[in-house]
Amino acid sequence: MADGDRVVLTVPAREEFARTVRIAAAEIATRVGMDIDAIDDVRIAVEEAFVFGNEHAAGPELEFAFTLQPAAVELSVGPLVANCASDDTPDRGERYARFILESICDEFEILESDGACHLRMVKTAG
Repeated sequence: MADGDRVVLTVPAREEFARTVRIAAAEIATRVGMDIDAIDDVRIAVEEAFVFGNEHAAGPELEFAFTLQPAAVELSVGPLVANCASDDTPDRGERYARFILESICDEFEILESDGACHLRMVKTAG
């Protein structure tokens, strides 16, 4: 693994592809030296990001971009509709997804630019 390696998965924004992304995320977390607990956190984060992404997908596909660092994985998910960062009455599933992502990721934010949103998460090893 080289510092800054980037793995991008583009999948249909449909639930049946969540497992594909979870499996890839677990493999990527293994490559940066994460222990089993951190790998589980990455899998859970990807699952919740998939749920959130499906609710706010700007098109028929979602892109999961993993950037590998020596002891961390950064994940960007999008493109999402422009107003996805709004706190105006998010549904229960969305609130739960945000809560989980904020809890298990070392960094979590919703970025909005150029008329679209992206989720950005970072999980560090150990």
